[in-house]
Amino acid sequence: MNAASRETKPTADEHPEVSTANARAGLVLFFIYLAFYAGFVVLAAFAPNAMGRPVLAGVNLAITYGMGLIIGSFVVAAVYMACCARNARVYGRATNEEAVP
Repeated sequence: MNAASRETKPTADEHPEVSTANARAGLVLFFIYLAFYAGFVVLAAFAPNAMGRPVLAGVNLAITYGMGLIIGSFVVAAVYMACCARNARVYGRATNEEAVP
């Protein structure tokens, strides 16, 4: 098999518009998660008594909020994956349409 007969798939670096859209989605999701995490830190630093109060089935706010952050990180990761897949479809379609004469 010679080099000319091999087809190469484009990588993310070959489609800067996809990389840009993915980076934008990642930053938006990062700052959303950061806001929730900052709320946890602020509560822990300035309202430690509130963190010790039971809020859900006898479990205190610190544990409940912390578990929410962990679950939230998986949700953010899933949303990011969906955004990346969508960006790949949208920009891939646009690239293919431009390539067709």
